[in-house]
Amino acid sequence: MVMKLLPDSFRKDSAKNTKPSKRIPLRIGFKVAGKDENGFGFEEYAESVDVSAGGGCLIFMKDIKKGESLKLYSPKGGLFLVSVRWFRYDMRKNIRYFGFQLAKPGNLWVLTNGETGSSRSNRGT
Repeated sequence: MVMKLLPDSFRKDSAKNTKPSKRIPLRIGFKVAGKDENGFGFEEYAESVDVSAGGGCLIFMKDIKKGESLKLYSPKGGLFLVSVRWFRYDMRKNIRYFGFQLAKPGNLWVLTNGETGSSRSNRGT
């Protein structure tokens, strides 16, 4: 019988051979819906600091928990289900930052393979 001492997420042989996607500074306004750290529902507006092919970072005014599932609504009406990966409070500026990962990375997003949606649509014309 083989006993696992470490979860698969810590094992080197289970790591995928994919490079992390590059973060690109990009400000986009999103409506964010979900639950705050106390379990109360909210809908608020937030602005991205940067985005990558699989997620991004938003400036926010509410405290939220790592692992919380949120809905992001884009200015053009797109809905993205995300998971909070990290949360940081800046006391000097009294603002919060949270990093998120797309729940379904295959869905159309702001970036794909390091290109913004606008640069993809302008190519080949």
